Amino acid sequence: MTHQLILMRHAKSDHDDPALSDHDRPLAKRGRRDTPRMADWLDEQGCVPDVILCSSSVRTRETAELLLDHWDKKPVVVSCEDLYLSSPNTMLETIGSGHRDAASVMVLAHNPGTAALASMLAKQSLEMVTAAVAIFEVDDLAALGQANVSDHAPLSHLVKHLATQCSCRLTHYASPKTI
Repeated sequence: MTHQLILMRHAKSDHDDPALSDHDRPLAKRGRRDTPRMADWLDEQGCVPDVILCSSSVRTRETAELLLDHWDKKPVVVSCEDLYLSSPNTMLETIGSGHRDAASVMVLAHNPGTAALASMLAKQSLEMVTAAVAIFEVDDLAALGQANVSDHAPLSHLVKHLATQCSCRLTHYASPKTI
């Protein structure tokens, strides 16, 4: 059985209140405008996930809520503190930790981790601007999640490990400016 892995960077966040911590920044007006467009695009592609693994930050949770508001299908949303500003390796561990049997899993997180993981899986550089989405067909999410390469190891080690563990193919890539 093939699975769908959707990597999404949170929508544009608001930087107006310097008293807020990075974790507590909400979406900006542009983020609240872009997210429904991306939700509709995902729905049109038949890419509404079964599960959303979401960073615990305010901006990622607000992005998830806006996505859900535009979908008839309601994915399970799992808030994951480990996804806040996480590395590609941590994202992979999170994917493999509990929902690897789902047909479609979305990871909703931050850069630079999201762009690094998307680029590694696509075997090409992908710019993950705010609200960008990269969708992959993966033959084994469990194997993908078992890429236990140290966060201090060169990214080439993770890429090599992924290439030997599972098949992964980029099927869609979009950002608010490209749809």
